[in-house]
Amino acid sequence: MGKKETTVNKVMETAQQLFLDGSYADVTMDQIAAGADVTKGALYHHYSSKEDLYLAMMISDLKEKKALFSTAVGLKGSCQERLRNLTEAFLMLPPKKRLLIKLVRRNINTLGIPTRNQLINAYQEALPNQVQSIIEDGIASKELKPGDPRLLAWSFVALVETVLSLHADRILNGKESKLEFVLNLFLNGACDQKATEAVTDLLQDLATTPTEDDIIIPSAAPTRSVDDPVFPEWRGKDLDDIQLECRDLVEDDTYPTLSRWRESGRKILGHFQVYFPEEIAHAADMLPFKVRGGTVEPTHADSRFGSYLCSILKTSMELVLSDRVKLDMFVTHPICDAARNLAAVWGRNFDYPCQILYLPQNANSGYTATYLQGEYDRLQSTVEEISGNSVTQEALSQSIALFNRNRALLRELYEIKRDTPWLVSAEDAYCLVAISGLIPKEEHNLLLETVLPMIRSRTDAKKEDRIRIVFEGGFCEQPPLDLIRMVGQTCYVVDDDLLIGLRWILEDIPTEGDLLHNLADAYLEKSSYSPVQHDLRKPKEKMLQQRVEQSGAEAVILTAAKMCEPGLEEQVAYTHTLDKDGTAYFVSEFEENMTSFDHLGLQLETFMENLLFS
Repeated sequence: MGKKETTVNKVMETAQQLFLDGSYADVTMDQIAAGADVTKGALYHHYSSKEDLYLAMMISDLKEKKALFSTAVGLKGSCQERLRNLTEAFLMLPPKKRLLIKLVRRNINTLGIPTRNQLINAYQEALPNQVQSIIEDGIASKELKPGDPRLLAWSFVALVETVLSLHADRILNGKESKLEFVLNLFLNGACDQKATEAVTDLLQDLATTPTEDDIIIPSAAPTRSVDDPVFPEWRGKDLDDIQLECRDLVEDDTYPTLSRWRESGRKILGHFQVYFPEEIAHAADMLPFKVRGGTVEPTHADSRFGSYLCSILKTSMELVLSDRVKLDMFVTHPICDAARNLAAVWGRNFDYPCQILYLPQNANSGYTATYLQGEYDRLQSTVEEISGNSVTQEALSQSIALFNRNRALLRELYEIKRDTPWLVSAEDAYCLVAISGLIPKEEHNLLLETVLPMIRSRTDAKKEDRIRIVFEGGFCEQPPLDLIRMVGQTCYVVDDDLLIGLRWILEDIPTEGDLLHNLADAYLEKSSYSPVQHDLRKPKEKMLQQRVEQSGAEAVILTAAKMCEPGLEEQVAYTHTLDKDGTAYFVSEFEENMTSFDHLGLQLETFMENLLFS
């Protein structure tokens, strides 16, 4: 063995023990160097950082496990025999080697995204993927009942990891009893007498003396009912009062619906309002909360960001720093350079998982759907861990169906805006869409199902001689409600991209088959254009032309948040196309915390009068 190899082995052995004994944050490179009896210079010669060393340590260990388990999986025999071989191989490992697997879950959320992805992939290849291959063969040979092989594989892995707890050691003495516990419970279920006795003993002991090392196996998410609403204020009221309640909720920076949800013992996933598959959070019984900033002053958040960044980053974080909003998980997207770093900034200030959903940049690649599905899969695992609920195929299918219904109702609202815009103001339409990010989808569907017929049957609204416009530019940061109100008093807003509007998913998503793939495919193939999708199949300016034509709009209002690079860049393409078409347009900028619109209102009124009398 060479000197280099000897040094690396000493470092790895030392690091393994230190990371097992303490938290990732507490272990230092100085400690590792001292424990391995090497200089800091020699240590940094091999590893550029603690994270680099940790990744190398875990990848090396998982590769060993993969090779060991592959041998066991490759042995001939029935599904049960092969599962026994794999589990036995795992239980035969030295104690330290068995325990190292726990570090994957323990430290995963403290690592950077690239490291995290590499580690998750290595873990999946070492254990879940191999179990999945056995289960697929078992289903094909009818040894096992039909089911989702991936979900069953992860369930089996969770059982294997369960027997690593101290309590399992105390109740299940020896390898054989642990082996029988895992196989009996997985293959026979708790209805089997032997499995029942083992499970009962173990769960009773876990319930009386829990520790931080115990692994909790997620349960199925409970079903939700609209009979216990977080937003009951609108029920039983007439249309005007319902619209008033919706406006009050949208403008209430105390977020009462989130507080009520949390009081019920459930958790909240905050996400930037664009491009997050909320169905996954919903299926785990988490409330997906659309983070869209607010009209608050960023008193606490200003010190976390540069002065040149857009206000949505600052006001969004201000809502959480000031305890107006309490989250259990946060997801952002690389929709711009500022948002790309938001998860890291957020993670430095809060102790819950803060992740980036990496959206594909090349929609024309044949591997794009597979890549995005992998991202959804990664996020789903974290959602399950945080919520304590398993995202089953049935639950996800039901969530997709519920969201399909919601999208259909939103399309109906936009039909009313387009065909009879005098029946619903721009402000009221905005609020009806906006509260979707504040309440469960079940409640939002019920609200829309109640309100839309009331809007259609109005007799007190009369058509006026106003210019029909498309309001474009609110894809991420949202104009203040007063600005939307002012625009709606001057013209008819017959289409818009506020709160994404119909920019998001344009068609129903299939509720059968590979559901994560269906969600990924919907983003790529069934979504409208966006400032952050670079898809040559969907030219933004051409799709804006189509929106203008289909809505019968006579002009376009192009707006963008100050300091918003994607929004401002988008205006260049739009204005060039509108100039060629001879379509009138009005360009403006906004900030979320703007309070005065007198000057802008005067300019817009002049623009509209010129169109009316030209």
